[in-house]
Amino acid sequence: MTRKRKGDKESPCLDRGATLSRWCVSHRKKARQIVETWERLFNSAQREQRVSFLYLANDILQNSRRKGSEFVNEFWKVLPSALKQVYGNGDENGKKAATRLVDIWEERKVFGSRGQNLKDEMLGKNAPLLVSNGKGSNPIKVVKRDAHSLRVKVAVGGMPEKILTAFQSVHDKNVNEEAALKKCEGAFCRVGEMEKEVENVSTQGILPGASLLDDMDEQENVLHQCVSQLESAEAARGSLISHLKEALLVQESKLELIRSQLQ
Repeated sequence: MTRKRKGDKESPCLDRGATLSRWCVSHRKKARQIVETWERLFNSAQREQRVSFLYLANDILQNSRRKGSEFVNEFWKVLPSALKQVYGNGDENGKKAATRLVDIWEERKVFGSRGQNLKDEMLGKNAPLLVSNGKGSNPIKVVKRDAHSLRVKVAVGGMPEKILTAFQSVHDKNVNEEAALKKCEGAFCRVGEMEKEVENVSTQGILPGASLLDDMDEQENVLHQCVSQLESAEAARGSLISHLKEALLVQESKLELIRSQLQ
């Protein structure tokens, strides 16, 4: 009886979580604002409530990543810190939940090759990635350099990491973007041909055949898929441009400061 009552109590919570997750995925163009709200509510929540926020993030990530990388990119900025809080300050159940989620994300490559970095950050294995120049610090650390390659580590959540993540997302989507454009062009051409076919049969007083209508439905579906892929690519490029502009403003501000000191 106790188990049944517990299940009855949790079921509405799970239903609300699933409903909220679906709503977020359907509004993935607002991923940045949604994740910023998630982070704010997570930070203000009681310690025992924070695991529920991690589960919500997982639902959103799992349900949205095949439709676009908007939430993957945005959650990558906030999850390292959130996981570290739950793992470092939570109870055993919280630690187990956080570890399990990170293992799932790594296994399913939700964050690509960055999954291990997420686990290291949560466990506190990452040393501060700083290169001291005597006056400040750099969030980039050179790991290996030779005549043919350069390997670096970047601090999670820093501007270089945000730019690299956004650039990787654009790079990953580039092939799909080109394929979507070609499909879109092909669909438009076919729709134009079908319009002429419809005009020809209409002038003869004949209704369009079932095969022609099926073809029109097929081309419409192709166009919908192409639009979805191109919107995802647009969001990825917009995210990269936003981070580059932010970095540019920071560097321009520093440049003005240096110039003012030299005068």
